[in-house]
Amino acid sequence: MTTIPGRRSLIATLVAGLMSGAALANDLALEEVLVTAEKRESSLQDTPISLLAFSNERLERFGITDLADVAGLAPNVAITPFPNSRSSLVVFMRGVGNNDSQTTQDPAVGVYIDGVYVARSVGLSSDVADLERVEVLRGPQGTLYGRNTTGGAINLITAKPGDEFAFSQKVGVGNRDHWQSLTKIESGKVGPVAGKLSYLESGHGGWVENTGEGENFGEERKKAGRLALRWDVSDALTVDYAYDFSEIEGPQHYYQKTEVLDPTFSAFFGLNSPASESRQGKASWWRKADPSTTEISGHSLIVTWDSAIGQFKSITGYRELEEHITQDYGAGDQFFEANVDIDQEQFSQEFQLVGDAGESWRYVAGLYYFEEESYEAEFDRGIGLVPGSYDPNEDRQIDSEAEASAVYGQLTWSPAALDHRLDLTLGARYTVDKRAATKDSSIYFSNGPQSGSDEWSNFNPSLTVDYAWTDSFSTFAKVVTAYKAGGYNVRSTEEGFQPPFDEENMTSYEVGVKSSWLDNRVTFNAAVFHSEYEDLQTQQITDNSTIFLTDVYNVGEAEIDGFELDVMAVLVRGLTLQASYGYTDADFIEYLDQRETVASPIPGQTQPNPDFGKNVAHRTKMPYAPEHNYTLGLEYQRSLESLPTSPLLTASVDYAWTDERYGTAFNDDMEGFKMDDYGIVNARLALSEISLGSADLEIAAWGRNLDDEEYKVHAISLGLFRSAVFGEPKSYGVDLKLSF
Repeated sequence: MTTIPGRRSLIATLVAGLMSGAALANDLALEEVLVTAEKRESSLQDTPISLLAFSNERLERFGITDLADVAGLAPNVAITPFPNSRSSLVVFMRGVGNNDSQTTQDPAVGVYIDGVYVARSVGLSSDVADLERVEVLRGPQGTLYGRNTTGGAINLITAKPGDEFAFSQKVGVGNRDHWQSLTKIESGKVGPVAGKLSYLESGHGGWVENTGEGENFGEERKKAGRLALRWDVSDALTVDYAYDFSEIEGPQHYYQKTEVLDPTFSAFFGLNSPASESRQGKASWWRKADPSTTEISGHSLIVTWDSAIGQFKSITGYRELEEHITQDYGAGDQFFEANVDIDQEQFSQEFQLVGDAGESWRYVAGLYYFEEESYEAEFDRGIGLVPGSYDPNEDRQIDSEAEASAVYGQLTWSPAALDHRLDLTLGARYTVDKRAATKDSSIYFSNGPQSGSDEWSNFNPSLTVDYAWTDSFSTFAKVVTAYKAGGYNVRSTEEGFQPPFDEENMTSYEVGVKSSWLDNRVTFNAAVFHSEYEDLQTQQITDNSTIFLTDVYNVGEAEIDGFELDVMAVLVRGLTLQASYGYTDADFIEYLDQRETVASPIPGQTQPNPDFGKNVAHRTKMPYAPEHNYTLGLEYQRSLESLPTSPLLTASVDYAWTDERYGTAFNDDMEGFKMDDYGIVNARLALSEISLGSADLEIAAWGRNLDDEEYKVHAISLGLFRSAVFGEPKSYGVDLKLSF
């Protein structure tokens, strides 16, 4: 078992915090956190889900403006950039996720913006101009959230217009030419209508200097805007409309050689760039580093009606994205370059009814419809077998369509005989998925275009038992199921497109506790889970020298065991501790090697696979499933009454540590996909509520990765050499915010 650095000190801090809390006054209780994880507003402590919620204050403290920033803050949640595109995120929870971003393969963790499902992982690192809260639901959510939530769900909830006029302007600067500007304007109530406009723009230089032509690697410019309108038609009827957009522009991150596997063949192909296990500060591509661009926009219309039988809600969403990517994996040599264009648009409609029937019954019911159209083209440049040859190849073009419909319901019985302390919840969802795809590849498909269409359906029940032993201590047990639809592999070899890969299924058994202690000065939540994973959809690379060709197979079964602990505690007046720990033991029970051919000793050539059809589970790793990970944070607040207007001082320091993990399930060079353990230290010091007449000023200094840790965010093996992208080095800056 891997040793966890700082485990003893973490436990000691928790114990000390609990002991010191016993002597505190009653007014030092933690604030109640409200969430909407079960489609109705409730306290986090009353929601029987392994759940983390980040409020607006915590989002500012961590500098979170997009989903990528959540990485490292939620144990048993792994978020990392996809190799081709830094705007695409690979999201795993409890060892369950999808390490590809194909337009015909769905993610296993559902992401929602104000209840609207975001189908593609492309663009998930885009900024959201005005986040109010982020909710992370760990574990399958197959009833209320439906398909493609075998791992869990993440809710991004934006701020709604207020009743009063308000304005705020935030500006920030930092090292590596970092800058940010965030403007928010609220109209206040004008008759029955209120509006809010938010605009965010930022940029920073890359941390790998480009010694060749083009901008530095990792350099980017971002824009994000959001217009929100709320119309209170009556006391019972509200209409919310929102439009948002996000843009990202700049060169991709730099893949550097970390180890040369075959010096003889590398020299034969003219691959001369040196390898380094340390993060490189200077590098270049063999040609100009062209920027990549991502553009995303969306509309949502939410109608809420408080009727006699419950709250009825209609959620209508439309989103579209366009992305052009240029990524070079050659680490300065002419080896392999990918150019990808993606266009996608989606429409969804959901109807919900949430209500109560007396004190003993609560219910949620809904209808859901979703459709999507996508186009993906890849233009690759790859080295040939003759030294110095480098020919452009049109790899593939894919047109795809998807359609899904579902009906779901959840009924909770809270019997009066037990003083409504027992909740028995039965849920179910029936889903039908349809998918069609056409792939045309002029080189790898000698028989011309291939097309296919198929349909999958699934019934997902769930059962939860929740008992409140006291007003501050409850336990829950649940059995939940979820499934992810099948699809077509757009990165396949010629024989890998048909037949389509099938659906995958997850059944999870979980026991948890939600508790608060010492007059709510301490909260302690924990969950233990056992998951059974069947027909996993995994990517298999036949030849690492052609990593752009992968086949998706339903390879077998896996079992995942683990637990999570989340603690918040007021240690002394003004000092709050946050600690979370996650443990995951994920193993394949059956993994059938379905590759008919594998790479031969001669790069670029293949040979029959001697393990074809055999169970090779002993050679596999569950991807993005670190065994241990934890976060530890301290925040101190104090009003400086000795200074004019008594400003508020807030100081925080946070440490996040994650164990080693692998970026693929099965490969002939597993070490090439390994990422070592690492820890990151962040800190922030702010002086707020500085009164300037009718306005308030806030000044904050912040730093991230303060000990300048060198760590890999992605690693791959390309046959002749191993390559990796390293995380951002130490960064720091100052923010000013004016509000009135």
